[in-house]
Amino acid sequence: MMNKDKELDDILNDPLFNLNDTEQKLFDLSDPIKKDRTKKRKAEEVAQKKTCEDFADYAHLFAQVHKDLREGRRSLVSYKEDNVQEKTFFIADGLMGYIDELDVAKRQIKDRIRKDGRSRVIYEDGTESNILFRTIGKNITRNGYVVTELNDGHELDKLSGKDITDEDLPQGWIYVLRSKSEDERIASEKDLYKIGFTANPVEERIRNAKNEPTYLMADVEIVATYKVYNANVRKLEGMLHDFFHTARFYVSIDNVDPEEWFVVPLPIIREAIVKFIDGSIVDYTYNREQQALERSIYDSVNRVRSEKFYTTGLDVLSLIIKQQYFDEILKGEKDVEFRDIKSKTNEAKMTFVDKETGKRYIRRPDILRLYAGYHKDRDVLLVRVRDVVYIPPYNIEYHLGSIVGYDIKKRKDNSSA
Repeated sequence: MMNKDKELDDILNDPLFNLNDTEQKLFDLSDPIKKDRTKKRKAEEVAQKKTCEDFADYAHLFAQVHKDLREGRRSLVSYKEDNVQEKTFFIADGLMGYIDELDVAKRQIKDRIRKDGRSRVIYEDGTESNILFRTIGKNITRNGYVVTELNDGHELDKLSGKDITDEDLPQGWIYVLRSKSEDERIASEKDLYKIGFTANPVEERIRNAKNEPTYLMADVEIVATYKVYNANVRKLEGMLHDFFHTARFYVSIDNVDPEEWFVVPLPIIREAIVKFIDGSIVDYTYNREQQALERSIYDSVNRVRSEKFYTTGLDVLSLIIKQQYFDEILKGEKDVEFRDIKSKTNEAKMTFVDKETGKRYIRRPDILRLYAGYHKDRDVLLVRVRDVVYIPPYNIEYHLGSIVGYDIKKRKDNSSA
């Protein structure tokens, strides 16, 4: 294993850290960061995490599961005790794990009878652990998901016209197109697709594509078409665009900004269309980082939600805060959120590297998306950012403005909701 001091030297000698004196103080990885790493190492020792000697037998499994997620053959779902079994994949703290062996039985834990036992978990970073079953659940609940099994591959049958009768009314086509543009901004973008609607055959609709900015002034290839029955297809099209808004592709063609192009793997688009048709899409959101549909359970009885605030085109920074601070912000009693960037995770989230200069700068988001805690059924706020103040050597202050959106549990003290 690499010597820690040498690792720090390598980091500090990276050309990305060729900064001025003020900026350099931001990345002074001295005693605090070493102490953090020591704490993390001790925690791993408690969990008996070690190198997986036979990882070569498992590496291909992780690669395949990531591929399945990108292609929509698996989904991410919230933790439930029954969906964590032997041979299950899960994601916790951004790392995928595979439960290779699981010895679980009902045991007396304090004053309750609960399932627990040791496991053998293989992680995609080449380590393994004999972590407890209940600890797996806590880790997933706090910051992760369970990966579903493969679907049966027949999810598109209902869109193909199968079992359609004379009573079913055709409404038009949802289509997916790929651009043939030679513009480097477009040609270099993987998984770039246009999602649209037409009441006429798709071939007619795209006949003049190379002369229309909405088609990026280039010919297009028809990738998929879905003839939809008994549905408001224009509404469906708009809902699909809203669903994938975080993956919208921004480019200006002849002073026009087309709005129907998205960077999303094709199988995910297919899966989303199916779920819109059968109505189950209300339980899902699109996770751009994982390139997967993320299942969420929304309790409409016990929650209150603002009108939808569209963040398209805005820089949104997501942060997790304690419920106490969340409530204070909701009531207008707290207008500054503090963060430090000593950890590499916070550094990556709250700063950015200028691709032209190689220098790192403080990120200045337009909106903070604040989550109360790590559990799935947590409260959420969208708050404008008035100012971002850097306080050397490690701290950042986000000065908060107005609340523009919320999704919170109904509570007596939530008078502002």
